[in-house]
Amino acid sequence: AVVSTQSTGHEGWYPYDISCNLNRAWDHTRIHKDCFGKDEYTFLIFLTPDYQPGDLGGTVFYQHEDVSEIVTLVQNRFGRVALFHCEIKHAARPPHSSLSLARYTFVVKVARSKLSAVQREMLTVVAHTQDTEESEAEQWIADESERLGNDPDKLEALFISLIETADQMRHSDLENSLLNAGK
Repeated sequence: AVVSTQSTGHEGWYPYDISCNLNRAWDHTRIHKDCFGKDEYTFLIFLTPDYQPGDLGGTVFYQHEDVSEIVTLVQNRFGRVALFHCEIKHAARPPHSSLSLARYTFVVKVARSKLSAVQREMLTVVAHTQDTEESEAEQWIADESERLGNDPDKLEALFISLIETADQMRHSDLENSLLNAGK
């Protein structure tokens, strides 16, 4: 959040999507945006030691919607940081096909408010775990936010409760499956 504050001049950044990515030479990456219509940023740090410029493994950034025009390439170099607006189209480049090493990056997406961060994290989880349209999930999250007075702490508590309940249900389903398999 400190880097985001210094880079944008705005205080109050909250992380919501934190991950470590792994790409190998045979992986297929896609050109994408990290968000749509949001004032959010993505913080990317390269974690693969011993990379050389010809090894590929960097991140390519494209001009608006025109993916035929590369604006810049950030080379993979251990410890290098890239901070960019979430609406910029980009793609990870896998390592060169002759290499056995992988490309590792640590990624943190940040939002301007804690409420937005909690809502975005909820949307990420719901979109990846439920059989529902993203627009339906967004509406449900907006409704729950409003019901809780747009209090990020209450929404976060609801989110944690839902995750714990889902984990308990998965654990129970697994136990039942194992018991039934033994019969």
